[in-house]
Amino acid sequence: MKTIIEARDLKKHFRSIKALDGITVEILEGVTLILGPNGGGKSTFLKLATGVYRPTSGEILVFGERPWNNRSVKERFSVAYDPPAFPQFVTGREWLKFFAESRGVGEESIIKAAELFDATSFLDKRISEYSSGMLKRISLAQAFVGEPELVFLDEPLANIDFDSMEKVVEVIEGMKGKRSFVIISHIWEPLMPVVDWVVVIGNGKLVLSGRAEEVQEDVEKLFKPRIRRSKEGGAKESPSPGQEGRQTPTSV
Repeated sequence: MKTIIEARDLKKHFRSIKALDGITVEILEGVTLILGPNGGGKSTFLKLATGVYRPTSGEILVFGERPWNNRSVKERFSVAYDPPAFPQFVTGREWLKFFAESRGVGEESIIKAAELFDATSFLDKRISEYSSGMLKRISLAQAFVGEPELVFLDEPLANIDFDSMEKVVEVIEGMKGKRSFVIISHIWEPLMPVVDWVVVIGNGKLVLSGRAEEVQEDVEKLFKPRIRRSKEGGAKESPSPGQEGRQTPTSV
């Protein structure tokens, strides 16, 4: 199985803040879920892998090459960032057309991507009129325009209702074997049945990595809240390092 991302002693510092502090990990073909608490470093890892940031030291390679200022690498992957950011006075169709043209595909690819996430009904509305759920669905659709080898999805289950969450998971499952995914998510439980690999990053360091079925028990210990009894007799939650994984999604 081929390595698609390799990080070696990867560090990213923002002045005194060590967002990543020596990550060494390989991400293989398939579906990889990257977990971690807020501020743990997983979003920084994503932005390094997609060429938004350069490392302070160490190295990260995507398809064997450095991703920043590297058009040949960036043409092979797509990204849906969270929170999504769009120009306000264009329509969803116009926005997706921009991505389609950059990938050398046409209108058919736009419709196909929008249909994946039930976004066709509002494609011709201005983005300034979109709800948070619509913004999320257009953001997800843009990552599926064309035929990227690797899709990065940043918090794909955030700010959508339960039906839409199920749809996202179904899309990922349906495309397994056709392309690879790297998913950053706090909401991890619905994704575990469809992922191949799990990476956990916390406090800027690698906490664990491995096959999903082999590390699931460790993931549950990390991310499910511990319950303790107070002196008054009531139950109180003592959060684990990744308690954000139990967040309830916003319904829109």
